Amino acid sequence: MKRLRDYVLVAVAVGGGIGAVLFMLGAAAPPTPMPAASKFVVQGALLNGLAPGAVFPFIDTTPHVIAQAHIAITDATSNCAAGAAAPTNIQVLVGEAGVALAPVLNAATNTGITTAPGQCVFHVTVQPGAGGVGARITDIVVRNAGGAALTGVNTVTVSAEVR
Repeated sequence: MKRLRDYVLVAVAVGGGIGAVLFMLGAAAPPTPMPAASKFVVQGALLNGLAPGAVFPFIDTTPHVIAQAHIAITDATSNCAAGAAAPTNIQVLVGEAGVALAPVLNAATNTGITTAPGQCVFHVTVQPGAGGVGARITDIVVRNAGGAALTGVNTVTVSAEVR
């Protein structure tokens, strides 16, 4: 009887130890997944060194589509007032590569947010089929439309719902 009790105690101890390890690793109770039809993607990058005329395929969800995306760009500019001109040296193109990409930055995207003299934050939310964007979005591309390489004051951040 003592031997059976020892086996039970060992089994309980081993099982409890395995359970504790799995719990710490997150395997015991998996997190609630997002619906299979939708994922949330967030990406940010410094654009430092992007050469003149160069394109940066920032997000490519092919073959999945982007249901909605929010894009924030920082750029040095002489006028950071809300509604002032959009940057001329950075273009953000949204759509489907090889089909159609539409520019989405304009004066309306300048929110007037600044963290340093001459540096502005531009925000734009895009949806398929709205604001000049095609009905299918799989790509968000940043293009250096200026005559010099981009510097450390240039950043891009995108959050997107992908289906």
